[in-house]
Amino acid sequence: MYIPKSFEVTDKEKIFDFVRRNSFAILFSQLEGHPFATHLPLLVDESRGENGILLGHMAKANPHWKNLNGQEVLAVFQGPHAYISPTWYKESNTVPTWNYVAVHIYGDFKLIENKQEMIEIIDKTGDYYESSMPNPWKADFDDRFTDGLMNGIACFEIDIMRFEGKWKLNQNHSAERQQNAVIGLRTQTDENSVEIANLMAENLSFKK
Repeated sequence: MYIPKSFEVTDKEKIFDFVRRNSFAILFSQLEGHPFATHLPLLVDESRGENGILLGHMAKANPHWKNLNGQEVLAVFQGPHAYISPTWYKESNTVPTWNYVAVHIYGDFKLIENKQEMIEIIDKTGDYYESSMPNPWKADFDDRFTDGLMNGIACFEIDIMRFEGKWKLNQNHSAERQQNAVIGLRTQTDENSVEIANLMAENLSFKK
């Protein structure tokens, strides 16, 4: 990912926190010589590997997992994003842009075929997304129905080799322009604009 220095984030804790809050990712690799992508949730486990690992699963009917064992893959995590109008800067010689937050994680794909390890991945995934529910659902792995579904999925780990964080929030503009952009974004009603405005305002406050 192209990352100008002013937009670069390298703090591991900040990046992994972002991944947890934006865990529905796009997994990219090559399939039979062509680019291929799958949209799926990925969990991060910092306690394993040199840089942590990602945990996930996909349907066996999806050919993406086949012949992927040991190959390098790219997981893209997308956060809020919003259009920035040059009119908001209230200055001449300005152009539109798009502000956004994204993380790219590169790592080696490892297919998990041990039944107990597969259960642990599915169990962790369910627990993570059910934690905010008033009556969390829990998989019963002794149930014939659940056991049958387990035969139809491919579980995997991604050993993280490196990660990139890009927080593009107008840091290459003056503080006044940034503040004017925040004001402009807050005239919009969509959730993305509101989130980007908050991130920009937080960044400005941090600099003071």
